Amino acid sequence: MLDIGFRRLPIDFPITPTLLASIEALSDVEWLAHVNRACYEGSWDVFPLRGLAKYQDQSPILQAFALEESESEADFDNYASLQGCPELAAFLSQLSCPILSVRLMRLSPGATIAPHRDHGLCFSKGQARLHLCLQTDPDVEFIVEGESAHMGEGELWYLNADSEHAVYHRGSKDRIHVVIDCIANDWLRNMLGLPEHRELADYSVPERQAWLTKLAEQIVSCPHEERYGLRQPVRELATSFANLSALDLHPDIFLDTDFTMTPYGKAVSMTTAAQCSEEVLRTAVFVRGIHQAISERLHPEQPVSVLYAGTGPFATLLLPLMGMFSAAQLQVTMLDIHAESLEKLQALVEAFGLGDRVADYICADATSWLPEELFDLIVSETMKAALATEPQVSIFSHLVSSLKPTGSLIPQAVELSAYGLDLNGERIPLAAKGRLDRATASDFASGNQQALNMSAALPEQNSIQAIEICTEIQVYGHHRLAGYDCSLNLPFVIPFSSSTQQFISGSETSKVIGVVQLGYSTGSEPGYTLSFTPLITDMTAIEGQE
Repeated sequence: MLDIGFRRLPIDFPITPTLLASIEALSDVEWLAHVNRACYEGSWDVFPLRGLAKYQDQSPILQAFALEESESEADFDNYASLQGCPELAAFLSQLSCPILSVRLMRLSPGATIAPHRDHGLCFSKGQARLHLCLQTDPDVEFIVEGESAHMGEGELWYLNADSEHAVYHRGSKDRIHVVIDCIANDWLRNMLGLPEHRELADYSVPERQAWLTKLAEQIVSCPHEERYGLRQPVRELATSFANLSALDLHPDIFLDTDFTMTPYGKAVSMTTAAQCSEEVLRTAVFVRGIHQAISERLHPEQPVSVLYAGTGPFATLLLPLMGMFSAAQLQVTMLDIHAESLEKLQALVEAFGLGDRVADYICADATSWLPEELFDLIVSETMKAALATEPQVSIFSHLVSSLKPTGSLIPQAVELSAYGLDLNGERIPLAAKGRLDRATASDFASGNQQALNMSAALPEQNSIQAIEICTEIQVYGHHRLAGYDCSLNLPFVIPFSSSTQQFISGSETSKVIGVVQLGYSTGSEPGYTLSFTPLITDMTAIEGQE
């Protein structure tokens, strides 16, 4: 559902001397300092006028700051204090939306309300906050998401409180607002000029395609330093794909038993593959990198050809981009081992009117199926951290021969670095490095099964207990995933055996005491195994390799 940061409603409220006198007559004792002292400096106080009915005769603190939440208008009632402001009560009765709470909020000169968010309090999430300005000063600045909104006396404004907002009072008289929390409904939507909410399934095919393209453009154009702001569009993408394809992203009981074990690793289930789309940076960085790779290869005489191996039900890394390119510019072969995933995907593609961009749908194991053509790009994200469990290496080594000479695998490179971990969890850098790229995949294809092996001399570090493998991913060009950006970048720890730990901790030499060897296997359980070769003469302290 669409939303906005703030907007003035086409409703004005005359501020009369009688009203101001009734506000001034309110007991100073009943004005309460706002309880969230960490949020503001100076004087900011509250006077409750309407709230939860059960606190009608209770402490004003409970009336103004009750922690319970309710979305039922029946749970709320006007407090006696509102009867002393009959003009305000009459105005509130004219608002055609269910009103929950009403408070007077007074901000004194020199006060500052720090940038903050009231999570979930916005029209698009079902509740709305309205501000009726009773008294203000020209030097009161209200900032919402970096934009300034000056609310004049007698004006009614909507504020998206779920957005970051702040207030700076540099004036000379109190700012007094009536703050109204209400249920978002069609009347309020019309007052705000927001378009009617519709489910994506109710859109026409051209409207769906325009929606998808707009989201993709938002992801692609977002500056790198603002990439953490991509949470909303990426999550909206995942949720919308799931709703449109009738796939339950988070079933109540999910045992993940529908995966397929291949001779070269685990092909995750349809639901697990769909859930990966919710990882914000994982999805966004791949989409951005693939967009660059396609854009660099556009040619007026032939489309860019892409093989997407392991699409899952959403083809998350590529489907959002397909509306940004015409069928003459882009042709995609969709491949997945699970027929149900391909059925869901094909329905999604047709729902967005993008079928002419798909060259074929192939239900096959990507580690054994061999295409008859060469591709500009081969996309496969069938991996976990440290290239464990899933068949990424075998898929790339099998399909690399289907790349054009100028083609590229995506990701372009998976870079692995090894560290020693001591008892305190401190990392000790080792020289061991590994890299999966086009050259490494070709080495595997030529029979070099040691292409990803790593080894490093282990200096004397008596407290080393394990080896940690860190994974960085160069999706394409400068588009990278590193550190803790997503689950693919989580550290992968392999502990030493107890005998090796005893040997290392028992060594008193200051020289190199051995070599750590990390051997990569592409069998049914892909991943690294650890071994240790001592380089000193005391061989009795170790009983053999790991």
